[in-house]
Amino acid sequence: MQGKIVIRSIRKGSVQWNEEDRQKLGALLLTCGYTVRIGRQAVPGTGPGKRKPTMEYVIEAWEESDEEEKLQKD
Repeated sequence: MQGKIVIRSIRKGSVQWNEEDRQKLGALLLTCGYTVRIGRQAVPGTGPGKRKPTMEYVIEAWEESDEEEKLQKD
């Protein structure tokens, strides 16, 4: 695989994933050998004009090459 897999879940959207769902998906991806990052960020374009920006939860997964793993160990 080249690049990252990015899965987004916007709060107040039609499909909401709770924390347990995100953790289960992250654990599954880890089991499959991916490096996983779970985070939260403001949706671009929901600037200072709004009281609260819309937030989205993001699960990113990628495969690290052998070279990257060696660099991290050193």
